[in-house]
Amino acid sequence: MSYNKLAAIGEWSTVFPLKTMGIDEYPVQEIDDIPKLLRNLALSKEFGIIFVQENLLEQIEEVIAEFADKDLPAIILIPSVSGSEKLGVSIIRNTMKKAAGRDIMAEEGE
Repeated sequence: MSYNKLAAIGEWSTVFPLKTMGIDEYPVQEIDDIPKLLRNLALSKEFGIIFVQENLLEQIEEVIAEFADKDLPAIILIPSVSGSEKLGVSIIRNTMKKAAGRDIMAEEGE
């Protein structure tokens, strides 16, 4: 168990192509099973990075919070094949605001 693997959770059309890059794919079967699946993968200590389709954020926020203070695994939101909802950028932006005390990612004039 050395955190040396990668995993992806999401719709089949999003995660299946990642298999060609050696990423273990976990297509979503039941939406209610996603938090348990993510928690099990994270606790297995096999996966250093777990990619999760960003439109599943609502189901996994609690699990992300459980592992937020740990170095590994990194839980990273990825867009679906239909496009990004920019949730990952929003999370990073809010984290940066907390750390820096202001919005350092703001566009000119915001």
